[in-house]
Amino acid sequence: MGTYLLGSVSDAEAIDNLQEIRPTLRFTASGTLTATATILALMLTLLSFSENADRKLRGYHYDRIWWIARFSAAIFIAALLLLMVLNVPINNAEETFAGQYHLVYYGLLAYAALIGGFMITIILLLYQAARDIIVIAHPDRTASGLYVDENNEEDVLTKRERERMRPVEDEKE
Repeated sequence: MGTYLLGSVSDAEAIDNLQEIRPTLRFTASGTLTATATILALMLTLLSFSENADRKLRGYHYDRIWWIARFSAAIFIAALLLLMVLNVPINNAEETFAGQYHLVYYGLLAYAALIGGFMITIILLLYQAARDIIVIAHPDRTASGLYVDENNEEDVLTKRERERMRPVEDEKE
């Protein structure tokens, strides 16, 4: 959106801009790698805490952790790919990208924006998971909505257990 507001760039301007944004994108990719690796490691701690809770937690808590892990792994890979692409010397690729530098420039900007957007998503999911764990651990609060209703057998089963119980349609002969 920012590039749209500032206007389009020519190939010469795109080459100059690529040279200028490469250090920033390297820093962004490195920070994203560090953040997602740390988040993935901390998800194990969160899972351990969740499993050791007094009562069984609802499935959506574990689904949220699963999504955090998925997004973190995907963004880790995306940031690693970005870092690898940024290590390609641009000066040696002048004949290959002749006339296409503006596309490379916009592509890298869009890619970095997607990584940033996914990092925001991960942070919001982490906030929700941390909020739930804080409510569980807080001595003056009750987390009634987070626990499985033990009287309702449907809630006691995990998502995988419920999926296994569904009737599988036999292949038509």
